[in-house]
Amino acid sequence: MANTPVSSPKPSAGAGRSWPILFPLIVFGVILFLATLIVCSGGFMMVTGTQFHPDGFRIRRFVALRVPVIGIQAGGTSYTDETPRISQLLVDRGWITKAPLQSAESEWELIEINGGWQGLPLNLTDYLQDGASRVNLYEWSEKNPLLAGMLWSEIATAAKLKLYWMTPELIDKMIDFSRVNPVNKSLSKDARAKMAQQDLTAYLLESYQQTEAGAKATGDAELAAACRKQVERLSTAGVVILKETAKTEPKKDGSKTTEVKAQPQEEKAEDAADSEASEDASN
Repeated sequence: MANTPVSSPKPSAGAGRSWPILFPLIVFGVILFLATLIVCSGGFMMVTGTQFHPDGFRIRRFVALRVPVIGIQAGGTSYTDETPRISQLLVDRGWITKAPLQSAESEWELIEINGGWQGLPLNLTDYLQDGASRVNLYEWSEKNPLLAGMLWSEIATAAKLKLYWMTPELIDKMIDFSRVNPVNKSLSKDARAKMAQQDLTAYLLESYQQTEAGAKATGDAELAAACRKQVERLSTAGVVILKETAKTEPKKDGSKTTEVKAQPQEEKAEDAADSEASEDASN
């Protein structure tokens, strides 16, 4: 007896059409959900904060809009320069490096965000603001160029290694030293700077050695190597005393103006020796 063929059930009239109908409904539902979320949360969430760049001691403020909960950024990020005036003074004197025309986004470090979370650069940037420390560091730097040159150049070196915690101690040391009356009143500024150099070198040597040991213990080979370089530099030459030298440039009216730039003390000594040698030769 032949088997009776089994016929498949006849598809209904709406079969296969459910997905084309559901897809726009799902999209509409998602859009409606996001719109409701934004309205209920008071609109887009504004994210503001500040960032720091070790070159030129620059500070900038950023503003961005994000969708709450899901954290998607809406649009681009706007930036406003808030670099303090002391940063320009330090660059003009040659105590810190000049900022490049363009810098990678990864080189900027977060200072604070939304007035709450605070990063390590705050240990330095707080001192760059007028009236933020026990002395006016802008005026102090102008009045104590030998001490300021040593101070800011070493702070800049530590900042590039992200060792911002050194800043308060370094500043306190130099300020305190500038306020101490010398035992010998006939002691010259250069001699006092030499004493400050020795004190600062000893502190930095100990700090970098301890940081190197800590970096090795935590497996941070890059930081350990960077600290080792600083230890070798300080062990060999110590902190460099930056001397100010006069550089004359012609004005539009034909006269000359003097621009003050920082120069290592060793270079100035060599220049003086060369000058004396040329005078002896002419005589």
